[in-house]
Amino acid sequence: MSLEPEVAGPQAAPAVSPEPAPASAPPILDDERRVLLRSILNRIVPSNGRLPGAGDLDVGASIERTLASSIRLRRLFLDGLNEVAIDSQRDSGRAFVELDAEQQSLVLQKVEQRHPSFFVALVEHTYRGYYTLVAVQRAVGLEPRPPQPRGHTLPPFDPSLLDQQRQRAPFWRPIDPDRSPGTRSNSN
Repeated sequence: MSLEPEVAGPQAAPAVSPEPAPASAPPILDDERRVLLRSILNRIVPSNGRLPGAGDLDVGASIERTLASSIRLRRLFLDGLNEVAIDSQRDSGRAFVELDAEQQSLVLQKVEQRHPSFFVALVEHTYRGYYTLVAVQRAVGLEPRPPQPRGHTLPPFDPSLLDQQRQRAPFWRPIDPDRSPGTRSNSN
């Protein structure tokens, strides 16, 4: 049974872990894979003069925290990073980080074609990690705020909105505490 999703598209796992991995959690990526991921992230979102690339802004750390909390996503990323490293060595005889930008793009295009689920997850996690950084939000003219659906600021919750519902009579049947769950009554 494959852990990789059958269809490419937005992934169900969260893109950016809201909590850092516990201090006792072992690292997910070794140093070589961290350097590879950093280089890939800089290729997906390169520096633009005002801001460093996504890898140089340490988006990889937020991705790694997410990988610590999702076995499925961890497997997808580790396999995908291995494919990038293997393709780079096979095609050029050099590590991905040693290639020029054009060669890196060619390697990533091959991986995207053969492993679309990995590539979609990689791009989605890169963008979410990148655009949740305060420095990036300010650089694109946004006031930094926590991520919300469609970027909207939500008003504080007003508990009085539930008053009408609290006054309604229950619309469900009470359960018989003497009857065990899953058994049917013959009184019908």
